[in-house]
Amino acid sequence: MSANPVMKVLILSIIALALAVGDSYAFRNMNEGDPVPGFKLKDASGKDVSLADFTGKVVVVTFFKGDQDNSLKAVAGLQKVHEKYGAKGAQMLAITPDKDDGSSAASVAAKYKLTYPVLVDEGRAVYGSWGVFLFPTTAVIGKDGKLFKHLPSYDRKYGENVEGYVRLALGEITAGELDALLNPEDKARLSPEQKKAERHMMLGQRMVDRKLLDKAAGEYKEAVESDPELVDAHVKYGFVLLKLEKPAEAKGEFDKAMELNAKAEDAAAGLGAALVALGELDKGIEVLEGALKLNPKPARAHYELGRAYEKKGAPDKAAEHYRKTIEELGGALW
Repeated sequence: MSANPVMKVLILSIIALALAVGDSYAFRNMNEGDPVPGFKLKDASGKDVSLADFTGKVVVVTFFKGDQDNSLKAVAGLQKVHEKYGAKGAQMLAITPDKDDGSSAASVAAKYKLTYPVLVDEGRAVYGSWGVFLFPTTAVIGKDGKLFKHLPSYDRKYGENVEGYVRLALGEITAGELDALLNPEDKARLSPEQKKAERHMMLGQRMVDRKLLDKAAGEYKEAVESDPELVDAHVKYGFVLLKLEKPAEAKGEFDKAMELNAKAEDAAAGLGAALVALGELDKGIEVLEGALKLNPKPARAHYELGRAYEKKGAPDKAAEHYRKTIEELGGALW
């Protein structure tokens, strides 16, 4: 971390983006609703494949690395989506920066019996123009050629999420139906106040996606006022307030979240970050260490501890937590 100050700043900026409110940013160079840069790459057999070849279709593009488990799970998951929706106007594409004359792409395609193109971005030109910063990263592109949805990293609901957003982009389902599919809890049991809070949570996330943090703060404030017992609303509101450099207000939201659920590790990480921002370094570090006891693998807690130890003048400990942050984000930046 200390060998190259410029690289250090860049890496920390990327980590901060990856941990932005709601973990919503997948690309450095575009947001949802922006036109997607075109490209032409060769597949494993040497054939040219262009994004323009699929104009008018819903296209799913996943950037992956052939030596990373989560990446391989993602490309395998896309095959199932391709089989279900390829004939309905959806196209899957996977892009790897690993060259080896295409052998990595060919071996992955063969191993997982992929019937969609696996492309090689040998010079990382597409990777750079899109602003990819972690593997895997997935984009769902609408029929209009604009970024419809971005999905950073991989989790157990990856395939379900991709399929849902493909169906939404194809017009098969509505946004409300997608929400019901991805969040199958019984909505009928929610009170009017809870339903109102959920609507504001969704709007708040949309504002975050567009980097309109002041408006996001307004939506999350409405959410916590509608349903004061909604822990996630207090947490997300707190992180927005931190981004807006209002640590005292943020601390208040994290305190409320911890009162509601003392085991909420994101709330604990946020509280520690707020204390650090307020200059209470030792207390902030203590709270962040406690967050790690609640969950030993939260990237956010490691990142905030890195920042805290850096402010405290302990670069070795800071570097250790930054390294763990990168590992938890997927193990591969760029």
